[in-house]
Amino acid sequence: MFDFNLSTFAIIAVVPVLGFLIFIHELGHFLAARWMGVRVLEFGFGYPPRMIKLFERNGVEYTLNWIPFGGFVRMAGEDGDDDDPHALPNVAPWRRIIVMAAGPFMNLVAAVGIFALLLMAGVPSYTGDASVLPVEIIAVSPDSPAAQAGIQPGDVILTINGERVTGTENVARVIKENAGQDVEIVLQRGDETVTVTVRPRLPEEIPAGQGSLGVQIGPYIPPDQIEIVRSGPIEALIGGVQRTWNVIVLMIAGLVQLIRGLISPNVPAPEGGVGGLVAIGRITAEVAKQGWRDLFNLTAFLSINLAILNLLPIPALDGGRILFALAEMISRRRIPPEKEALIHMAGFILLIGFMIIVTFMDISNWIAGKPPIPGG
Repeated sequence: MFDFNLSTFAIIAVVPVLGFLIFIHELGHFLAARWMGVRVLEFGFGYPPRMIKLFERNGVEYTLNWIPFGGFVRMAGEDGDDDDPHALPNVAPWRRIIVMAAGPFMNLVAAVGIFALLLMAGVPSYTGDASVLPVEIIAVSPDSPAAQAGIQPGDVILTINGERVTGTENVARVIKENAGQDVEIVLQRGDETVTVTVRPRLPEEIPAGQGSLGVQIGPYIPPDQIEIVRSGPIEALIGGVQRTWNVIVLMIAGLVQLIRGLISPNVPAPEGGVGGLVAIGRITAEVAKQGWRDLFNLTAFLSINLAILNLLPIPALDGGRILFALAEMISRRRIPPEKEALIHMAGFILLIGFMIIVTFMDISNWIAGKPPIPGG
C-alpha cells in the first residue's frame, strides 16, 4: 500500500544523497575544464531556473538555482559550434576526454573517501571463529526448493537431519552431500522453531546463478559478540580503494550479464532489475532508517554506479562524448560539432523517455506494495 509517510521520508533521504553525488560529478567536470583550458560559462548550485547570481570570477558565473539537487557546469560550445578556440568542441580531443572522464573519476574518488571514512569510524565486526557461528538465511530465490518449503529470509539454521551444523562452508557441504534427497532442517524464526523438509537440487537441476537450495546464506552473529573495529588513515585508504575496486568488478560483471541476457535468451539476466529515482528513493529511505553506516555504504555504492553508467558509450552520456573524441583522435578528422550535438540531443531524448518508463514502473510497484527492485 502506498505510504505517504514513507514518500516524504524517501524524498528527504534521497535529495541529499543524489544531490551530493551529482554535485561531486559536476565539480569534477568543472575542475578538469579549468585545468584543460576549456572556457566555463557557469557553475550552478542546484538546477535551473536560476534564483540568484552569487558572484563572477575569472569569467565564470556562480549561481544559486531553485531546484536544490546537485549542480551543473555549462561550458562554451557544448550545444554546437563556437568560434572561441577555448570552447569544448574546439580543444584537442585528449583534453575533451579528460574533461568528460573527470566527472566519473570524482565519483570513484568520492566512493573511496566514503569507504575510508567508514573504516576509520569503525566497522561492526565479529573477530572470532566464523565456523562456529550459526548460519542465517539472507535471501531466498523465487520458485526454489527453499521457497517451496517455506524457508524465509532471517531464518537461522539450527540443525540439518538432526545434527547441529555451523559455519557457512559446513552448511553448504552438508546440503551438497544430500542433493536429490529430502532433508529436514530446523530453523529459528524469531521466537518460534520451525521444521521444514526440502529436497536440494542435483547439479544438473540448478539454474545459473543459484545453489542447490536457492538461498543466500551468511553467518548469524549475536549482537553481544559484535565489536567496532577501527582502521588507521593509511589502512582505511587502502581498504577504500579495495572496496571500490570490488564493487566496480561486480557491477561490470552484472552489466555484462545483463547485456548478454538481452542478446541471447539462453543467458539468464542477473538477479534484481532496473530501478529509477523513485526506486532509489525508496531504498535510500529504508537504508537511512537502519543507521548512518548503511546510508554511507549505499551512497558509496550509488557513486560507483553513477560513474560506471556515465562511462557507457551512449550519446548524451560522458562515455558517448569520450567515444566521439576517441574517433576524432583515431581518424584525425574533426566531427562537425553541430552533428555531434544533434546526436547527443537524440540520445538525451531517448534517455529521458527511458527514465519516464522506469519511473512509471517504479511508482506502479510502489502503489502495488512491491519491492523497489523487481526480485529484490
